[in-house]
Amino acid sequence: MVNTVNIGTLKIGPKYPVRIKGMLKTSISKREALLEEANTLVKEGAEAIRVAIKYPHESQILKYLKSKIRVPFVADIHFNYKLAIEAIECGFDGIRLNPLNITKEPQIKEVVKFAKKNGVHIRVGVNSGGFRQRLDEKNLAKNMVNSALNFIKILEKEDFFNISVSLKASNIQTTILANRLFALRSKYPLHLGITATGPFLEGVIKSSLGIGILLEEGIGNILRVSLTGPSFWEIKIAKFILQFLGLRYFEPEIVSCPTCSRCSVDLVKIVEDFYKKLDELKSSSIKLPKKIAIMGCEVNGPGEAIFADIGIAFGNKRGVIFKKNKILCSDTVDNLAKKFIKILEEDNGYKRN
Repeated sequence: MVNTVNIGTLKIGPKYPVRIKGMLKTSISKREALLEEANTLVKEGAEAIRVAIKYPHESQILKYLKSKIRVPFVADIHFNYKLAIEAIECGFDGIRLNPLNITKEPQIKEVVKFAKKNGVHIRVGVNSGGFRQRLDEKNLAKNMVNSALNFIKILEKEDFFNISVSLKASNIQTTILANRLFALRSKYPLHLGITATGPFLEGVIKSSLGIGILLEEGIGNILRVSLTGPSFWEIKIAKFILQFLGLRYFEPEIVSCPTCSRCSVDLVKIVEDFYKKLDELKSSSIKLPKKIAIMGCEVNGPGEAIFADIGIAFGNKRGVIFKKNKILCSDTVDNLAKKFIKILEEDNGYKRN
């Protein structure tokens, strides 16, 4: 059984949902923009936020952030152990230490002393890029795991156990293998992610595959999607991964067909317009259905619409709206799209109590 640990008030472990962590990308010197980014991440669903600390005194930004935002904050520390101590003293709920660039045992023990005193979480974060030699996939994964385990031994000798671990590579297979190996040898929670994923679309795919495969195997307790792009997308993609694996539920799922030559409606526009409207409805008092189908033709359309909580299936210039296996109405394409929105807005069993 995987251990349960705490990042501030956030509990990480098998009895709790897989958590979502975000990371700020704005310069610490731009306080207002940094706060705006942090607020956006929380609104999107981030349950903890990581901040890269590079220079002395940067940890003091935490007081400003915590005065406005009530989620745990984690300081990301490399090379200089004194920055970790400063971050702890400034009130960070957790710190990330890299075993590949903070290596001296006396310095590690000094950090642990402060972490124990202040109830601060430590993530042992190993990235494949920290190794200065070319290794094949299997040996790289083994070295990553051994590096984490050796670092953990130092923490445990100081009676410190509020630990999580991350083993990330830009290669999906290495990441998966390293996490599988670690899960066999240790009971500390795993923080999942693929690092340096590349351009946006490639990053989404690599993150979804790597994180998704491990989660489906029951490995992983918290995750951070890493993209070369705006940080709010990282939270959105993390939520999609968890929801589509059936691990958590965040918002209605739209099932729509890819379209083909049978489709006689502009389904792309219909879905885009509906998605925009859905954003408005999510902020209203309406309790939305969990699964919504918008299908473009008669082949699979009625079936998908029936399996959804509510759905619309278009045919030749007309369509049908289904709700819980029953046909509600049939009409022209233009009228049906409007009726579909109206049904969601009115009291049809979806309004909140």
